[in-house]
Amino acid sequence: MIFGSSGIRGIANREITPELALKTGKACGTIYENIIIGNDPRTSSPMIKSAVISGALSSGAEVTDIGLASTPTLAHSARKHDIGIMVTASHNPGMYNGIKLFNPDGSGFSIKQSEEVEKNMEGKNVPWNKIKNFRSYEMAINEHMDSILKSVISPEKSIRVVVDCCNGSTGTITPYLLEKMGCGVIALNTQPDGRFPAHDPEPVEENLNQLKNAVKASNADLGIAHDCDGDRVVIVDKKGEFIPNDKMLAVLAKYTNERGKIAVPVNTSLSLDSYLPGAEIVRTRVGDIFISEKLKEIGGDFGGEPSGTYVFPSFSYCPDGVYAAAKIVSIWGEIDIEDEIKLIPEYFTVRSSLTLENDKKRVMEKIEEAMNAFEYENMNKIDGIRIDMDDSWVLIRPSGTEPKIRVTVEAKDENRAKELNDKIMEIVKRCIK
Repeated sequence: MIFGSSGIRGIANREITPELALKTGKACGTIYENIIIGNDPRTSSPMIKSAVISGALSSGAEVTDIGLASTPTLAHSARKHDIGIMVTASHNPGMYNGIKLFNPDGSGFSIKQSEEVEKNMEGKNVPWNKIKNFRSYEMAINEHMDSILKSVISPEKSIRVVVDCCNGSTGTITPYLLEKMGCGVIALNTQPDGRFPAHDPEPVEENLNQLKNAVKASNADLGIAHDCDGDRVVIVDKKGEFIPNDKMLAVLAKYTNERGKIAVPVNTSLSLDSYLPGAEIVRTRVGDIFISEKLKEIGGDFGGEPSGTYVFPSFSYCPDGVYAAAKIVSIWGEIDIEDEIKLIPEYFTVRSSLTLENDKKRVMEKIEEAMNAFEYENMNKIDGIRIDMDDSWVLIRPSGTEPKIRVTVEAKDENRAKELNDKIMEIVKRCIK
């Protein structure tokens, strides 16, 4: 199958080629009549987007192009169309690109929907007089911004915010949105540049030094960082210290509905369960499409992942880092989030990964056999292999977007987490050989 949990993704002009993009466009144009498309600033995005548009038009679809925009902006615009297509590789390095498909409610395409697209890759060629219109549309960003402003309460007090857009798509919206909410905004890396000269587009702590220093130097209240396409957001406090995503997820869940229904993936910390004992917390596979599916199934109030993706069903089933940034600023205006975070029970989490060039299925079978050497209370195989022990848990799963095996270990004791991670990584290394 070409599609993964985040659409099609790979290295541009090697795995993600104009030929593949053309076929994807033809498939979408064969199934859907009214398509809207956008792209991130990667050097290969105009090439890939042009091929998708050509394929869709050749199959008889009408296509609207919103140009450079964040993924949540594209998903917001999809509500007026049959399908949204985003050309992006999200948080992956600059050599990558991808194609992600969205439903009108903002949710990413399910595995079943993606399979239907793959079946139609050869598409159809309509007669010349059946080729429909192509147009550009310049109001998508403003419409997305206006919808957020109607949905999120602006803080009453003045908040100073540093925003790092990592030379991605969110420079078109987040700084302007927060200014309209009354914030004093210092914007970093807002110039779109698919070479990502400031730092890699994944908003992990090692890529946030510039943001941390700017927050401290400007006496800001907080710092906000996005990935390239804006489906993720991470936070730095006023001391320039990174707030772990698990804890930010817990705060957002509480201030959305602390007794509500929450969907999270299997790699989410148990601190969420301890912090919100009155909530109904359901775990699912890793990936925003599975979070959105579960939220629809249970009538959920909030969903999120430890990567910094958050879904607010009352607004959209798309993980919307721009909306989440506004929501965080709104909460920051009501409470001292740093004090609130101190109330969240402390667990120690270690996340690691190894490159995997071999067959994933065979490697995971070997890992499952090796895991039987541990004394565990439960084994869960909803996504990879998770074993729960008395004082800790371990998750080993193949990445849905990169050729990697990801390992997550969590324990109440920091030394226990580190020791357990070392043991698991040795096992995984042996199984990969």
